[in-house]
Amino acid sequence: METLSATTLFWLLTMGATVGWVVSYFIKYEGISLKANIIWGMAGAVSTGICGLYLNLSGILMFAFLGTLAILFLANVFHLHHVEDLTGDIDRGMRIKEK
Repeated sequence: METLSATTLFWLLTMGATVGWVVSYFIKYEGISLKANIIWGMAGAVSTGICGLYLNLSGILMFAFLGTLAILFLANVFHLHHVEDLTGDIDRGMRIKEK
């Protein structure tokens, strides 16, 4: 049975930082920044890992991995940083010819 030790906490933090970096690499500039993804990944991994420990689940790292992906998905999907989202001005550079 797994317990909350320094080793478990280290692996949760490392896994959260790695998942945050990978998610940031794949989404490029569409969501939150690299630093925010890493911080949210570490916080998500630790929080879901501790919840998994208290629920006596086996495979805490897998549970924390899936929880971290869910938290980062929500953080990146519902983040508004585009100018057109803030101002309502949508100019994609495409010109449509009127007949």
